[in-house]
Amino acid sequence: MSSKRLLPLVVILIVLGVLAILFKRSPAPPQLAEEVGLERLVPQTLHTDNITGFELYRGAQPQEIVRLRQRDGAWVVTSHFDTPGNSTKIQQFLTQISTLQGELRADSTALLGDFQLTDEQALHLKVYTDTPDKPALSLLAGKGSGGNGFVRRAGEGRVYNVNVHLQSLAGLTSGTTEPAISAKPWLDLRMQNIPKAQVAAVELRSPSRDLRFTTQPAAPAGGTDTSQTSSAPPTPVWKLVAPELAYSVKPDAVEGLVTTLCTLQGDDVVDPAKAAEYGLEAPPYRAILTVQPSGQEAHQAAILIGNEVPEKSGSRYARLGDTGPVYIVPQWSVQRLFPTLGTLLDLRMLQVPQEEVIRLTLHTDGESWSLERQAPAAATSGGTPEPTATWQFVGIPDVAVDETAITSLLGATAQLNADDLPTSPPAQTGLDQPHWQVFLTRRDGRTERLVLGQAVGQDSSGYYASRGDAAEIFIVSGMIQKTLTDAVTKLKPSPAATVKVPERP
Repeated sequence: MSSKRLLPLVVILIVLGVLAILFKRSPAPPQLAEEVGLERLVPQTLHTDNITGFELYRGAQPQEIVRLRQRDGAWVVTSHFDTPGNSTKIQQFLTQISTLQGELRADSTALLGDFQLTDEQALHLKVYTDTPDKPALSLLAGKGSGGNGFVRRAGEGRVYNVNVHLQSLAGLTSGTTEPAISAKPWLDLRMQNIPKAQVAAVELRSPSRDLRFTTQPAAPAGGTDTSQTSSAPPTPVWKLVAPELAYSVKPDAVEGLVTTLCTLQGDDVVDPAKAAEYGLEAPPYRAILTVQPSGQEAHQAAILIGNEVPEKSGSRYARLGDTGPVYIVPQWSVQRLFPTLGTLLDLRMLQVPQEEVIRLTLHTDGESWSLERQAPAAATSGGTPEPTATWQFVGIPDVAVDETAITSLLGATAQLNADDLPTSPPAQTGLDQPHWQVFLTRRDGRTERLVLGQAVGQDSSGYYASRGDAAEIFIVSGMIQKTLTDAVTKLKPSPAATVKVPERP
């Protein structure tokens, strides 16, 4: 047979072979959505990178809408004073929405109430792309549990079960009596986020006093030998430069203060147009960080703390600088930023080890009495000495001594730190005619003195105290005052047993 006749036959055989291979190939596996009956609930053209905004509101409260829009590549909550949005949460949310699939559970408008999916009950979600006034997606979300919930498309009666509980993501739980939707889950409530290593100084200005701390990196451990360097940065050394006080800084306390300032967050936002009403035009408190990035000029970041928020348990209005969002800062944050001086400085009044005290002399209400430590009892035959000494009243040894009160008193004075210092010389302290005094005599004969005066204010938040030197006045906490006063009261002998004992301070 000629080659011209063979060529068409060869071509036909090749085509038949290819067709046989194609028909024998296994069919493509179905998609997971096809296997379990999932249906895509969003348009194919909807992607996270073309979403420009979304809105959330409860059907019964459309006026309480939470509206977010993308501006210059950043998300802002336009319904709440253009506050920056929580980009991490928003991106996660949009990723879930753009691929949303659901399993059909009902197809009847009569059943919408069972899923809390009527227009009034449901949470409404509208997602926008290139047309700002026309949503590319409109969903209604109903009840759910865990990570699942029920949704339907606007205008339809088909109910789907999805692996997203939209109401929970929006800060709501299932129920028909929920309050208005909150914008807090979508807000970026960080007032600032500064690397702590860049902070060179911190200044605190309050109605009571102004403080300024500066720092410089500490020398590496082991002196100047750098043959074995550590990757961990050296711990900074903080110094109080204003005002000049003869007390050492508590480095951990100042470090904690700086950490709070660098990562300060609010609880909520309010209308910045009312800054004057909030006390932010002339704020009573300012916390100022001097920030020194490597290779750049230093600049300051000031947190302004204004008036208390009505019915918010000590929370205050706050702002970063003179513009931008106004936040509500919780009371505990304000207290950490502006603590008593004894939190940041070692205001040590007394440091008398308990075992060094051999005699106590107490004065209260014009009376005085003393107690002395007795040596441990001698060993009995076959026994061992008593491990601890006992105390006796001087001159009335038969009167019982409250050993628990002794332990409490000596424990409080073993290392007694003040809570604060007066900002200016007080007019009255009660230290010239104190309610009580304690003298602690050491084994070496030295005597330490502690004097307690009157309350600092009407709220009894602190009490004036001294070591007997009128020029050095401290403020001790109400808790310390109570501990010491209770111990002195319990150590007072009954009137019948009291005898006048000569002072031996």
